[in-house]
This record gives sequence, C-alpha cells and structure tokens, in this order.
Amino acid sequence: MTAITRLFGIAFGLAAFVACFAHAEMLCDHEAVLDDNGKLQPWTTYDNVLKGSMAFIQHCPTKTTNLGDDPWYLISSVMNEDGTFRPNQNNQGSNAYWAVETVAKYYAYTGDRSSLDCARMLLDRILKFNTPPDWNWANVPRTQDNSPDGEYDDPESEPDKMAMVGYAYVRFFRLTGEQKYMEAAVDIAKALFAHIQPGDEDNSPLPFRVDLKTGKVVEQYTANMIAPVLFFDILVDSGLSEYAAPRDALWKWILEFPMKNNHWSGYYEDVGKHPENYNQQIPMETARYMLLHPEVAPDYRTQVPALLTWVRGRFGATKRYGATSVREQDVCFEEMSSHTARYASVAAMWFGVTGDAADREEARAAFALATYSTFNNASKDGQAINYVGLGYPRPWFSDSYFDFLAHIIDGMSAMPELAPADADHLLGSTGTVKSISYAPGRIEYETFEPTGNEILRITFTPVKITGGDKPLDASYWQFGEYNGASGVLRIKRDQLTHIAIEAAK
Repeated sequence: MTAITRLFGIAFGLAAFVACFAHAEMLCDHEAVLDDNGKLQPWTTYDNVLKGSMAFIQHCPTKTTNLGDDPWYLISSVMNEDGTFRPNQNNQGSNAYWAVETVAKYYAYTGDRSSLDCARMLLDRILKFNTPPDWNWANVPRTQDNSPDGEYDDPESEPDKMAMVGYAYVRFFRLTGEQKYMEAAVDIAKALFAHIQPGDEDNSPLPFRVDLKTGKVVEQYTANMIAPVLFFDILVDSGLSEYAAPRDALWKWILEFPMKNNHWSGYYEDVGKHPENYNQQIPMETARYMLLHPEVAPDYRTQVPALLTWVRGRFGATKRYGATSVREQDVCFEEMSSHTARYASVAAMWFGVTGDAADREEARAAFALATYSTFNNASKDGQAINYVGLGYPRPWFSDSYFDFLAHIIDGMSAMPELAPADADHLLGSTGTVKSISYAPGRIEYETFEPTGNEILRITFTPVKITGGDKPLDASYWQFGEYNGASGVLRIKRDQLTHIAIEAAK
C-alpha cells in the first residue's frame, strides 16, 4: 500500500476509529482483555476470527462490471470501514497466493469445501488476462491493476508476484485436480526461467517490475526471491527437475546478499521506486521457509532468530500490553494485524524448535493482539469486517483477510492451545489436504503428497487409525498433550495419502 493511499485512509477513517486511542482500555472497537498478570488475551476466540472472516469473504458483496457481478476482491484492494465498496487499485497477484494458502488451510480445518470458491474466482480471473504468447513476458499473469474494473490489463507486472501466482496455481491443482492450473503454472515457470540473471548486491536475479510487452526493466531490485524459490520448489516436487538449478541459484543469492546486508526491500505493488524502503514481509517469509526446510538452511538456528530480532527491532518496537505490534514498511510505518500475525506465526514455529517459554509468550501475545482489529463495529450477521490493524483502519482484502487468516491457522499448528479444545480440527499439514470429512468420533482425509505430517486437535481418544486399508503402526502417530495443549494428535505418513481416525464405538 502506498504512503499516500494509506495516510489518506487514516485521515478519512479517523472519526470512526477514534475508539482505538480515546480510551486506554480500548484496542480498536474492543476492550482489552488482560489476565491476572496484566498479559493481553484475545478478545474473542481464534476460531471465531477465522469463521467470521471467512463468512464475510464467502458472502462478499458484488458489483456489476463488464464481466458480471464481481465480488469486490476481484475489483478493488480495499473497502470502507463501514463495509461499503471503495474503488482502488488491486493487488491480485499476491492476493492469489495468500487466498489459496488461506482456503487450503481453512478447508482442512473445517471441511467446508465451498471456501475454495473465492480462490477459484480469483485464479480464473487472473488466468483470463494472461499476456499474449508473442510478448517478451509471454503467458504470464498481470499481478496488479490500477483500474478498479475487474479487468486486469496493466502493462507492467512483478516477476516475484508471477511466482506467487504460479505457486498458487500448483497448490490449487493439488486441491482440485484441475489440470489447467498446472499448465498455467508451467507457463509462468518458463517465463521466469528465461529471465533469470546471476544477480549481485544491487541487482536481484529477477527484476522487481517489468514492462510485459517489451521486457524493459522498470525497477531492478527486490529481495523477494523467496517467492520464486517456493514456486520452483513445488515444481521440482511435481517432477519438473529442470527447475532445481534455478531454485538453488536463487536460494544462494538470498543467503549471499539480503541475509547478510538486510536489504529487505521491494515487495508492495503500489509503492513507487524506493529501493531503501525496507519491510517485514520478505524476511519473515524467508524465515518461514528456513523453518520448513532446515535441510537447505544449515545455519537456521542462528539465522531465524536474527531475522526475528531484525523485524522486531525495525518494525516491532511498539508494545501493547507487552505484545509486539508489527508495522508494515518504512513508507507506511503503521501497526497492522496481518504482519503482527505473520511475525507471531514465525515466532510460534521458532518456539517449536526451542521449546523456550519466552518464545512461546512472544508468539502468544502477538497473536492475541492481532484479534483486536477483527469484527469492527460495522460487522453484522456473524460476518467480520476487519480493520487492517491498530494503526490503519480501512480494510484491505489482503491485510484484513487473505494475508492474515493463514497465519492464524499456522499459529494453531505450532501452538495447538490456540485451537478450540471442544471441537475437532486438522490444524496443519506439510502437504495439501485434498479432501476431509468430520463426523462424531471419526475424521477421514486424503492428501496429495504421499509423504508428510499432520497435526490435529480432537475431542476424542483415537482407538483406530488406518493408513490406506491397513492399521497405521503406532510408531507413526502420537496422541496426548503437546506444547501445553491436550487432545493433540500428530500423524506421520510414509507412502500413504488416505488416513482415517476413529474413536471407540
């Protein structure tokens, strides 16, 4: 988001948002909840945040365009605080990635397959406006749109966001089996591969912004090479081994340059050329990748805490009842719940490595703070209209929803205490859950990947777990207390995609 756009938004919404600052015991529209030791607690359950926020997205109002009745998130990046439509540029490329991540996790958590629909609409709209095959950047998505009309026809785009769309296509293919998404992903990969350069301290291997037709580099540097690393990674996992070498080259560049000089700039679509505009997003997503793939980051035990410390020092100096509140970027230096939750999710994963109570508390408190921007006073019928955060009231579909909810579910996976103890939920998987069904005393699911791990919090004691058509050996699952939470079931799969969990009958 640009400084101008967001500062205008702050001024416009100040009257409605004054409750955040007028009374010491109020955080946004909710009274701060503290425990006996003065530690901040969530004002509502994380389950309520997830379901209320997804309810709004699933029932998002529409606006008529040349393409039909479009949900607002296909047209604009924002809405007004009162839940009315507001035209603005759109950031559909990064939204595609985070929308798919959110619905993939939410579907596994709830079994609500209709939650996939919003991501499908977004992916299909992006695919409709791919570039022509004779352009320099051929058959790739337009990742931002400056005309809020639902038609994505901007002449410029960002290769890192192309990679994010490509990753989303592969994930959605794994969710649905629809081949068109895999084919579209391969087209993006070919274009990215053709444009990779060695890179150095001032030049990233892929440029930040390009003219799609001519190939002219509009802006050279972005530290967000973790996006194409993730994309090439999932393609290699899909059997396309030709992308291993470019993935490794990009990862080497990350370790050699931004990991050493902390030049974490070049992410937000609506910020003009500003190579010294640092942000928290790229280092936190890089840290997440290290925690998920320690085999390629042998120094992650020093690098991950260093990244957490850097983000906390530059963007998280503000404390709310002891909770770290994370600001977005230098030119929009505002507290935002999506970034606070992102930081919290990485801190929670780090707690999973260290087991240190201080790391747990850092994550727990930040997650609690992130709840306060949800369900503003304009929310109704169980559908949450979410502020961006304490420092910025106007809702964005990215910060208030797509690039927010996924971090809450990731937090539950690392810290199951955040999940409800009185309901059954799959909290996390190292792969993609293609199908899942919940019934009293029984959960059944199927994954795309034959090998992986899942974590669930359930209300019953499992007496029978089958993998495929055979009982799963007891060495492949554990049930009981985990990281301070009861009822946690952890499953390891080896050449199995189908799992059934049953209680005593």
